[in-house]
Amino acid sequence: MTTDAFTVFPSIHVARGRVVHLVGDGHVPEPVRVDPVRTALEFQRQGATWLHLVAVDDDIDTVRRVIGAVDIDVQLMCRDTLTDDASLDRALATGCARLNLGRSALTDLDWCARAVSRHSDRLGVSLPVRTVDDARHVAGPGHGTTVATLTDVITTLDQAGCTRYVVTDVTREGTLSGPNFPLFEDVCAATPTPVLAAGGISSLGELRSVATLAPRGVAGAIIGRALYANAFTFSQALSATTGSGQSRSV
Repeated sequence: MTTDAFTVFPSIHVARGRVVHLVGDGHVPEPVRVDPVRTALEFQRQGATWLHLVAVDDDIDTVRRVIGAVDIDVQLMCRDTLTDDASLDRALATGCARLNLGRSALTDLDWCARAVSRHSDRLGVSLPVRTVDDARHVAGPGHGTTVATLTDVITTLDQAGCTRYVVTDVTREGTLSGPNFPLFEDVCAATPTPVLAAGGISSLGELRSVATLAPRGVAGAIIGRALYANAFTFSQALSATTGSGQSRSV
């Protein structure tokens, strides 16, 4: 997949009504910007056209409040609570523009494939990747667990018509340790489906480097911890990637 468009997504992870940060298989509280609605509105004020919102738990009320408060599109990911048609319908009814299936959903890959096929462009899939015995696997909902090899998951979901992957190295998520460029490049080489790169971005230089992968299929980047740590502002992130074809759609 090749594309010249590149979109930067600010990320908000919520649990029990407040902002948290995903770190590997767990999460930690955000100490300063604790209000998800206020945080979302600030990202909107700085120029965001999309928001990446992650429901770590089953707090759909907070998800609805955030989506209702902003005038921009929201890409929702339910990490551990979306596992069947009923929970899928409930998530889609929040008003999100797009929804990404998360770890728990991937425990039933056949169901994921049917859901992706049925909902087409509105549904994407998050691929949290961990390496086990030199092989890449997609992480499961439990600590240290996996659901299948990355290759098998991509093959199945490509055949179902998946239109978007969020690719994350779980060992770098929330750590500000730098993105896993080889992972992004290898996934882009393996699938025609656009990739959103996530995990580890800690500087504008790293963000610019991710943006250079747009011609290879990286359609955007998701930034979380760096914004909360004041490594740079979202406005600066937009300015840094302007030459990469910043776009509203991915």
